[in-house]
Amino acid sequence: MILIISTCSDELSELEFVKPLCEILGAKAKHYRMLTQKDLAKAEKIIISGTALKDFAYLDADWSWLKEIDKPVLGICAGMQVIAKAFGFPLEEHTAIGPRPVTIEQENPLAEGDFEAYFLHTKTGVGDFDVLAASEDIPVMIKHPQKDIYGCIFHPEVMNEEILDNFSNL
Repeated sequence: MILIISTCSDELSELEFVKPLCEILGAKAKHYRMLTQKDLAKAEKIIISGTALKDFAYLDADWSWLKEIDKPVLGICAGMQVIAKAFGFPLEEHTAIGPRPVTIEQENPLAEGDFEAYFLHTKTGVGDFDVLAASEDIPVMIKHPQKDIYGCIFHPEVMNEEILDNFSNL
């Protein structure tokens, strides 16, 4: 079972950022404020969703469980920011909106070959994670050096559903 964790503060954002993930993957979502250890234990894989451009409430939550989890995790946009925060990496201001080219920097199980992706973010963070892909020399897809914890600052639910499929097959 894939657990989708919503980072959204309002219902409209849930419809925009979480519902498509649920429909693509046939999964259910849980809001980060309602998340329990039991939810994490039951999940085989975890996806942390994106949210609206000016919604940063999720950054005030405790995401430290990410350092201990031993399951595949994919953070999408805000979810990648959450991963950066959990591992102590600073978030940097970087705005990207709309489709942009993405270049694969390192072979990985989520994406093959260069592609175009849809971006909608104002912050990013990479730390010492491996850079899997970049856009205009900015890291946009990362992986923890030892764990199956991935982040993409773009929105695969908009243009690159195969990345979600590949994650679900890890």
